[in-house]
Amino acid sequence: MIKLQRESPHAPFSLGLKYKVILFPVGVFYRLWVSTIRFKFVDANTKMMVLKNDKPVIITLWHNRLFLAGEWQRRFRGGRKCFGLISGSRDGAWLEAFYGWSGIHAIRGSSNRGGSKAIRDLVKTLKEGNDIGITPDGSRGPVYKAKPGVLVVGKLSNAHLLLIGFEYGWCIRLNSWDKFVIPFPFSRVKVRVNTVDTKHFLEGYTIEEGAKSLEAKLMKVTID
Repeated sequence: MIKLQRESPHAPFSLGLKYKVILFPVGVFYRLWVSTIRFKFVDANTKMMVLKNDKPVIITLWHNRLFLAGEWQRRFRGGRKCFGLISGSRDGAWLEAFYGWSGIHAIRGSSNRGGSKAIRDLVKTLKEGNDIGITPDGSRGPVYKAKPGVLVVGKLSNAHLLLIGFEYGWCIRLNSWDKFVIPFPFSRVKVRVNTVDTKHFLEGYTIEEGAKSLEAKLMKVTID
């Protein structure tokens, strides 16, 4: 059994150096796997919108689409660093390693552990000119139910949300709370995106109503 470590009782869990070294071949295998994926934008105009957008954005997608998030960001937003919000839990320690393999930097925290600090760190990261990634139904669901944290970050940073949906052909669905999806190597993945000003979800709405509206818009670009 792998024992995770933490610097203090309130610090996020993390993998020790020994286990990071042991897992290194897994990371190499993952990079090779995702490098074979062929992305296809359903709308060519939205591809140009993503490529030409030189402002930092909040990349927003459902938790079960995370497998390709780093590779997609590297190919289409590669000129900009990206930071992902990862839970401070034990599960988050593994996800931090996963993010690292895909080139995404980790900001640890959640609505239950270190949330306020995480939000401040995310806002600061955006204002420094970097993209961030948030799964509004993470880290423990319920699946496809958005929490309002992403809207709080958008409001404080004035950054737009870049909603992303991956539609898979050949894939594996894990027996996890979110039915995590893993595409087969060399498969084609359809991409749908939509850029939305955070104000769209908040003007005239409560934060909870805004989260419901976000759910609906994100589901429009998500094909199961």
